[in-house]
Amino acid sequence: MNIRLLTSAIILLASSAGLSQQPSSTPSQTEHAQGRGCVRPASQEGCYVLHDIKQRRYWDLNFAGDSKPGLYTHIWFEGIGYPHDAHCNQGRPVHVTSWKLLPGECSRPVTSEPKAPSPSSPQ
Repeated sequence: MNIRLLTSAIILLASSAGLSQQPSSTPSQTEHAQGRGCVRPASQEGCYVLHDIKQRRYWDLNFAGDSKPGLYTHIWFEGIGYPHDAHCNQGRPVHVTSWKLLPGECSRPVTSEPKAPSPSSPQ
C-alpha cells in the first residue's frame, strides 16, 4: 500500500513539473497581416496609421524603401505584424511587404480657416 502511495506521489510530482515547463500561450513574435483602409498620419512624426474597419483594428504601417502610398489614400496591404513597437504606438505595427491602391476616397481633416468679420449694419 505504501509503495502505491509513494509511486502515485512521484508520478503526480513528475507530471506537474512537466506541465509547468510547457510554453505559455503568449502570442507569437510575428504574424501574417493584411488589411484595408485609409492611410492617415499618426500622432508621431513619420508614422502612418490605418484603421481597418472590417477587422476592427488599427495598424501602424512601416513601408520598406521609397514605395509608399500618399496620405488619405485607400489601400489594401499585406505584411508581417509584430506584437509591439517602440516608436509608433497607435496600432499594431506591421512591416508592409506589398500594397495596392483601392478605389474610393478617404476623408481629410477639415481645416479651420479664420472667419471674415461680418459686416456690421449701420446705425
